Amino acid sequence: MTTHDFTLPLVPAPGQAFDADTTRVINESPARLWFTRFIIVVALAVYVGYLAYRAMYTINYDALIFSCLVYFAELHGFFSLAFYFHTAWTRPERRVVVPEPNLKVDVFITTYNEEVDLLRTTVRAAVGMRYPHRTFVLDDGRRPAVRAMAEEVGALYMTRSDNAHAKAGNWNNAFASTDADFIATFDADHVPRPEFLERTLGFFRDPKVALVQAPQQYHNLDSVQHKVSWRQRRMYGEQDAFFQLVMPGKDNWNAAFFCGTGAVLRRTALEPLGGIMTQTITEDLHTSVELHARGWKSVYVNEVLVTGLAPSDLKTFETQRLRWAEGNMTVATFTNPLTTKGLSFNQRIAYVASLFHWTIGIPKFIFYMAPPWMLFTGTFPIAPYNARFLAVYAVFLGSVIVSYEVSSRGKGRLMMDELYNMVSCFTFMRAMKRVFFGRGKRTAFEVTDKRGATSQSVLPVLPHMAMLLFSMLAIGWSLMGLGFSVSDDYLGAGTGIFWTLYNMSLMWVVLRLASRPGEKRTGLRFRANFPVEGLAAPGEERPLGVTADISETGCSLLWPRPLAVGTRLSVRIHLGPKPMDVDLTVTAEQTPTDDGWYRYGCSFDELSQSNVDLILDAVHTIAVPHLFRTLSEPSIAVRIIRSIVKPFTLKRGRAQRQLVRIPVRISVNGRESIVIALDISASGMSVVMPCDVPAGAHLTASMSVPGYSWSGDVSVARAESRPSRNGFDIWLLGLQFEQKQRERDIAPFRMDTAA
Repeated sequence: MTTHDFTLPLVPAPGQAFDADTTRVINESPARLWFTRFIIVVALAVYVGYLAYRAMYTINYDALIFSCLVYFAELHGFFSLAFYFHTAWTRPERRVVVPEPNLKVDVFITTYNEEVDLLRTTVRAAVGMRYPHRTFVLDDGRRPAVRAMAEEVGALYMTRSDNAHAKAGNWNNAFASTDADFIATFDADHVPRPEFLERTLGFFRDPKVALVQAPQQYHNLDSVQHKVSWRQRRMYGEQDAFFQLVMPGKDNWNAAFFCGTGAVLRRTALEPLGGIMTQTITEDLHTSVELHARGWKSVYVNEVLVTGLAPSDLKTFETQRLRWAEGNMTVATFTNPLTTKGLSFNQRIAYVASLFHWTIGIPKFIFYMAPPWMLFTGTFPIAPYNARFLAVYAVFLGSVIVSYEVSSRGKGRLMMDELYNMVSCFTFMRAMKRVFFGRGKRTAFEVTDKRGATSQSVLPVLPHMAMLLFSMLAIGWSLMGLGFSVSDDYLGAGTGIFWTLYNMSLMWVVLRLASRPGEKRTGLRFRANFPVEGLAAPGEERPLGVTADISETGCSLLWPRPLAVGTRLSVRIHLGPKPMDVDLTVTAEQTPTDDGWYRYGCSFDELSQSNVDLILDAVHTIAVPHLFRTLSEPSIAVRIIRSIVKPFTLKRGRAQRQLVRIPVRISVNGRESIVIALDISASGMSVVMPCDVPAGAHLTASMSVPGYSWSGDVSVARAESRPSRNGFDIWLLGLQFEQKQRERDIAPFRMDTAA
């Protein structure tokens, strides 16, 4: 492993020798890094001491099996935490490397039964990536409509006579029929950013790099694996910890692995394997182990370069997780990372950690069932159970929480992680039964349905309902025992009841996930703010509104005037640099906002395919990237610390900015543009412009909200270019008011971003 400096290294010029490891930088100070490592070491020492104390002094020999089961679950937790600390030891980031020119690149998009409209968005985005390449649609469904779509948008179409080995076989068929040196691969629902190839291909200047992987992020934030607070601008994604914390840590040990989509692979590395592996249903992990064992390097670029669709309902989510769990554990039967030759020590640990994760179902089930069993039987896994043990346990638990918070660099989400452990507990147990005991029908590769279920199924949560009922009965039984003086162990009963109630709260949230209403819209709806201009007669005022969300079939419209249901509007939606004229019909009146805007559900009248493409281009090049830049979910500890220090960290004289979504008229040399403001303060605002305006330029701006308007001169303090594709280049401008405004003058424009 290369020794890394804490400074930003220079990237060699094209043609010079290059080592991908030299692009790895550490994005934290040496003091913070060593503090993190100190906390990790202390936490592990405390955990070992706790396990020793438990084994020597607290095993209950009167309930030996029960006591040993709980101890096993705690021991499993130690290894899980130790494996996580292995990845958290250093959290490096990668510098972007300029790729060599004239590389031969192919893009593979695998599909089987996905809807053509969904696939079209991905294919158009792939074709529009800026680095020269060919795009192949690999259709295992052999559908004429897919062929026609591919030809229309400029992609090549490929199919085969059978569906052997599912996705992996489909991919390998194209691999054998093409000759590009590098292959980028995407699932049918994963939309790449225009700069995807430019941000990944440069790492292949190191001839030892076989794989470059980008994180997976999902733009349907109403999915079952997301929790979003729009008012507080916070988001939790069930896979965020893996892609933001675990994978960068694995990258530090040259153990970042192929995740099936959003990756680029080197042909010469795959040729000895015949392509990607087909023996398991998780061909991505299996392929990664084989590549690393042969001495190849991998690179993880922790940057959102592609977004896809997450399962919208719990049943689909569990089906996907069952396939992942079973497939990943099966990999060990073909390529055991402990015995496979060629892997380094740290790579073995990293791969064992990845496989070990899927065994968490049994220890979690023990923790869920232990407290109600305690209440029913009156037996405890701890003996003696007294204040001394509670003091030791408090120190142990505190060290675990603190170390996780510190090592996760402020992104730890213990409570949410525990919730999804509860969700997948029984799924992981099913996978273990099939892999290790050969019980049950093995899972075949099945394409995850991303279209959205019209109704939810209770089947995935039947075990949780049974656990909830058992827990409720246990609490009732314990309270009856205390009430009738059958038992006087108030400490034990109180602990058991508290523990049971905590688990029941998780079960209740799981049941709520399963009871969510299904997706009834025909098109995927994106939260996106675009200015909407009413097309009035010449000489009449043109009112300005803004979309709250939008799809290819309609939008949620914030409008300054009252409208009746059934009203038709002719409007111009300013989708960045490409305005779209369209007729709207008001289909529903929604809850008005607190700041005076009227909100309506609207449908588009006879939207053409070119306009549908225009909407999706705007969404994926403007709205989605901005969404992920403004949504975050720091840990509870970080939020508490920030709230304490915030009053002391505001710079004197600096105006506080607030996120907004205000339509703004900008006049540049007599040319008017209607844009969206992203934030505002007493000194200025940021806007997304469809044309290039240099820093220092003077503009005229005007804004209006219900009951209030403002106009004045502004100057461009900064200008940031964000090139895209298909003419969708945009510029982010920082505008400064020529005369600083009073807080009360701009207060009406602080439009609630959660509306």
